[in-house]
Amino acid sequence: MFEYWYAFPVVALGCTLTIMGGVGGNVLCGPFFILVLQLPPHVAIGTALVTEVFSMSSGVLGYAWRRLIDYRLAALLATAAAPMAIVGSWLSVRAPGALLSGIFGAAILVIATLLLRSTESAATVVEPPSTFPGATSRTLVDSMGRTYRYEVRGRLPLAATSLAAGLGSGLIGIGGGELNTPFMAMRGVPIRVAAATAVAVMAVTVLAGAITHVLLGEPLWRLTIWTIPGAILGGQIGSFIANRTPAHRLRQWLSWLFVAVGTTMLVRAF
Repeated sequence: MFEYWYAFPVVALGCTLTIMGGVGGNVLCGPFFILVLQLPPHVAIGTALVTEVFSMSSGVLGYAWRRLIDYRLAALLATAAAPMAIVGSWLSVRAPGALLSGIFGAAILVIATLLLRSTESAATVVEPPSTFPGATSRTLVDSMGRTYRYEVRGRLPLAATSLAAGLGSGLIGIGGGELNTPFMAMRGVPIRVAAATAVAVMAVTVLAGAITHVLLGEPLWRLTIWTIPGAILGGQIGSFIANRTPAHRLRQWLSWLFVAVGTTMLVRAF
């Protein structure tokens, strides 16, 4: 029972950092399971998805309390992503381990690049409606009284991105918020709202992927008894700190951390 006790603080820290940035905890937890615990990639991904269900659910509660979620946008993206997460989960248990590790590492490096590009200044510039046909205006007031006025530009491209994000989430355990958060930011959604909305989408997406992995018998349950409490704790701490941390600094720091993790994954895969 105490074999993996040290996974609790590691996962709590990892989920705190990633929830703050609006990305999935698997970006850090997955490599920890593969590189440190030496789990086969498909088992690591299944275990990480089950763990992430709880970190995302905890994060959603925290962000909902702080009134930062754009629920209409979250519903659109989750509808696109959830079916693809099931497909990706089915594929992941049939792919070679080295291939999964290589895809995992490459995806993390792509995510690092996207995070660096999604700055607060780019997210808060609102173009004239005539420049973006079909753009929808939104106003959101968070629990601290800050008002966000923005336009969601290009719902079809956002939904298409969410399809890819769902597939990545099921296949390698990452891709949901890692793609949706920066893409929402580039489409006019403020960073804090984008991060919170991405967490809400990921809560649905990882649940679909995790159920598929459970049915296929992949998660390592004696590890999840330590990772799930860590994920719940990290989800609450991350959403709390995110509301009080300069968004651009957080995302730059996470980007360089992901570069290191992704490079290590690629080296170990090949």
